[in-house]
Amino acid sequence: MNNYTITRARAADIEGIACLFTESFIDSVLHHCGGRLPKPQAMQDVFSLVYAAEPEAALIAKDRAGQLIGYCFAPVRLNRLWLKAITGGHLVKWAWRWLTGKYGFGLHPVKVILLNKLAFLRSAATPGKTANARILSIAVSPAARGLGVASALMAQADNYFRENHVTRVRLEVRPDNRPAIRVYEKLGYYAGGTTYDSQGPWLIMFKEIS
Repeated sequence: MNNYTITRARAADIEGIACLFTESFIDSVLHHCGGRLPKPQAMQDVFSLVYAAEPEAALIAKDRAGQLIGYCFAPVRLNRLWLKAITGGHLVKWAWRWLTGKYGFGLHPVKVILLNKLAFLRSAATPGKTANARILSIAVSPAARGLGVASALMAQADNYFRENHVTRVRLEVRPDNRPAIRVYEKLGYYAGGTTYDSQGPWLIMFKEIS
């Protein structure tokens, strides 16, 4: 019997998700933010947008005590993300908070982030590397790793994909993250190319949804 439950996230879970992301990908966060951690508001605002664009795609795992131990964002309508950023006022809010110091980083990190996002957009539009759903972000707290949490989150994501008639899913993972790659391969993902950002290569993986 599992010591955790998988449910859809609520807006109240965003703060915990942002904290878990920072904890799990601290090297990447430091790289993007000029060598120091941003203020919590920065990550919370990013995940607030992702959640608002497609709440049904936000999955979380909690232990028996109700503590967040994992999350997965699995959108099938990525165009909503960019539309929400523009029409929902998120870009204006981000710009104001950045200018008034609420994010805790300067101009250089903004440039790095934008260039990396453009690289991913080009890769996602490359023939042969397209998909109609994404595992946009997934993380499990260190204390809960090895319990099958990531697999359970992605299995629930597969159910969501089937409900929405998805045929192909894409994700990216660092080539040296062998534990994650082994999990993805067991779940039916296969290597389908490489893309790059300012930190180096990403392995692109795909899964066909029957």
